[in-house]
Amino acid sequence: MSSAGTDIIIPVWNNPTETRECLAALVEHSGDFRLILLDIGSDQPTEQLLHEFAEYLDSRALLLRSESARSFVSTVNRGLSKAEAPFAVVMRSTSRVTAGWLEPFQEAALRPDAGILVPRLYSSGATLSPKKMRERPAGEALYGSFSALGITRGLYAAIGDFDEGLDGDVWCLKDYSRRADQAGFRTLRLAGPPIQYREVTPYGSVARREKIVNESIATYTERWGTEQMFCSFFAPGTDQETLRKAFDSMLTAARRGHHFFVFAPQPVFRMILSSSLHLLHDAILVEKLPSIFPLRACRAAFARLRGSYRDIRILIGLDGFLDLEGEKGVTFAEFEKSIATTEV
Repeated sequence: MSSAGTDIIIPVWNNPTETRECLAALVEHSGDFRLILLDIGSDQPTEQLLHEFAEYLDSRALLLRSESARSFVSTVNRGLSKAEAPFAVVMRSTSRVTAGWLEPFQEAALRPDAGILVPRLYSSGATLSPKKMRERPAGEALYGSFSALGITRGLYAAIGDFDEGLDGDVWCLKDYSRRADQAGFRTLRLAGPPIQYREVTPYGSVARREKIVNESIATYTERWGTEQMFCSFFAPGTDQETLRKAFDSMLTAARRGHHFFVFAPQPVFRMILSSSLHLLHDAILVEKLPSIFPLRACRAAFARLRGSYRDIRILIGLDGFLDLEGEKGVTFAEFEKSIATTEV
């Protein structure tokens, strides 16, 4: 039995150069860890590379090879079944870590409700500006990425494997976050150094991939309902208690896949910032309204949003919410009731 603090699961299929860079960076920057290397029938150079790393790491590596074809998600599930540490990190062999990458995972995993741990990512073809290099505050996220994500032992014990019948990408990841939320676990956005990744083209023809994605969307929607878009406009005199009530309800719905655009005049916007409500969840976006002609700004903002999201709806009927005359909305009471029944 392993005593490592972290299990790092790496599915590998060829790409020996990138795989070597990925593994070398992990060995250099990871501290107390065990590598679970899953060889999906790689050719001889990659197979030899994995044996060399496993031999070098000795008890800090577990090498498993599959001679028959397995999907990426099936391979990830196999790795998770072998994990014994308090949390596991799933990572593609095309990703690369830097110094300090693991500490945010270790810190977040201590939370009793920690489930899925989502680090900062940046594309290998992108240039990181000083602004982008700044640490992003921690909060909650909609879902993670197979380029790199953590899964706590408690979550895996509660909900088990990823669904191998889904697309192996966005809808599979969304489904796992929804199952985590249903079991009382959170999908946490981590601060800390970003992890470099490279986009990986899925196998199969474009037509086949589109078919799988469409089937996955249908399955997800049948399980969890349709994801919806909402916006709300706060009045200048909104108090802290009203803000907290509104954001608490929006957070509950955001954890279930729904999105919110929040508009607030300067005094209310300052209260939101001072309470860190704008950092609660990636699906809750907050924007400041101008001091002059705020109603005109509200109408312009709603028209802009409706141009992109045809079915977006306004939340109304709460003290502190502005109602846009002539625009049909959803009352806050209806909204809260729908959250309670999980059908927003």
